[in-house]
Amino acid sequence: MRFRPCGAHVLLSDPYVDALARQFFNSDYVSDGYCRWSLDRRLSAFLRRTGPARIADDGDLFNVVLDRVMTGISSAAGKATRSHGR
Repeated sequence: MRFRPCGAHVLLSDPYVDALARQFFNSDYVSDGYCRWSLDRRLSAFLRRTGPARIADDGDLFNVVLDRVMTGISSAAGKATRSHGR
């Protein structure tokens, strides 16, 4: 199940959040064409275009996905640093 309504809120599963983050990293929104956009603007546009816009509209849900994206960026940067022997 991707997401589940719970009253007025939606609950996101960890695998679904991971999948959204991976889809974002493989999208055009990480390309140089969007380099002048802030990360949150890029992610919001991505979610509105490819995912349920409801996530982009709900600050709590959006922050869960944004945190996962930032964790992915941090992990990738750490791996790149270690691979260059720094």
